[in-house]
Amino acid sequence: MSIEPQTTPGVEETPDPSSNSGGTDHGLPEADPEIAISVQNVSKMFEIRSDSGAGLRAALTGFHRAKPKEFWAVKDVSVEVPRGSMLGIIGRNGSGKSTLLRQMCGIYAPTKGRIEVRGRITALLELGAGFVPQLTGRENVYMNSAVLGIPRERTDAIMDDVAALADIGDFFDNPVDTYSSGMRARLGFAVSVHLEPDILLADEIISVGDVSFSKNGVAHMTRMREEGVTIVLVAHGLAIMERLCDQVLWLHEGEAQLLGEPREVIREYRDFMTMGDEALPTDDGSLDDNPITHLEISSDDGIEFGYTGAPLAIHAAYDFATPVENAILTLRFRAQDTEVFLGSSTQDLNQRLEGRGTIDIRLPILSIPPGQYAAELEISDGDTPVASRRTRVPIRPLEEITLRDFVDIGADWRIHPT
Repeated sequence: MSIEPQTTPGVEETPDPSSNSGGTDHGLPEADPEIAISVQNVSKMFEIRSDSGAGLRAALTGFHRAKPKEFWAVKDVSVEVPRGSMLGIIGRNGSGKSTLLRQMCGIYAPTKGRIEVRGRITALLELGAGFVPQLTGRENVYMNSAVLGIPRERTDAIMDDVAALADIGDFFDNPVDTYSSGMRARLGFAVSVHLEPDILLADEIISVGDVSFSKNGVAHMTRMREEGVTIVLVAHGLAIMERLCDQVLWLHEGEAQLLGEPREVIREYRDFMTMGDEALPTDDGSLDDNPITHLEISSDDGIEFGYTGAPLAIHAAYDFATPVENAILTLRFRAQDTEVFLGSSTQDLNQRLEGRGTIDIRLPILSIPPGQYAAELEISDGDTPVASRRTRVPIRPLEEITLRDFVDIGADWRIHPT
């Protein structure tokens, strides 16, 4: 968890218009009070030095070291985030997502452009990174609150809520250096969401920790947004982004490709990830030649795992250079690497697949007990398989079913008295 940064050049925390404090006149138009974060033509450059020993050699030999190379991690990005809304930032690894987030909270100063923020920021950039290892979890809560100027009385009032959300038991009063990475993540998130931020910046917090932590993270961010907190979320889970966000920004190689309604931006991003947009460069040819170019699963709450007895959504994309006549699509579930025990097929569709397209499958009830599974999508031309792809499917108990203790499987009962 990163503590609220001090103001840095190029990142300005705009004073509340209702206050009497005056700001410096920069010759810019008056900021819109309904905009919590304004990113204006922001770029960030890093210098890369190829030879770390060049400085010593220059001192000893008199030769000047080579000029460092410039790397532009973010290139001329603009976006505005209204108060109380959620912005999602998506893109491949190395696309500039985290760099942009760090500029929003003031860790990095923009090389070009300007960022204005209105309100107190809490940043979840690396969960647990702001803790003092020798202090206990409880002591770290007090320390983080004090740094942010929160009175001890207020911290006392929220301490039980922080402990309950962290859910690390007696470890809450143990030194943080005895925690696992998952426990640090839980505590970092619990502290951050209870510090009453105006703006929450979160980098990949959904993918950290176990399933319970992911669900709690989604639930609390939803609640925070309903209470008026502005949220910027970086994540790879597209289903989560589509469900939670008001707008999504897609970055590629530091440049903004698309900003807008989540479903539309994510659809375009999926097309690109399956080589659907030839105008954009690919990174290194890492996309393989499997005609099923994409396969993912998600539950109704957007998290990428399923619940026993609940609906499950499967999204796939394909790219066939050679047409597949009378294609048969088959979905199979396996427990670990065992034989198939559950599946569905499209024997009667007589579908012709050619070029690019997407496949959406919805299971109304997932009749699989909790555990670790694999879902496999196969496409065949008659009896001949032409493509298949598999993805991991963690299945968890549905809360309602857990409370009922059993699921009615619709057995046919016959009793024969003697």
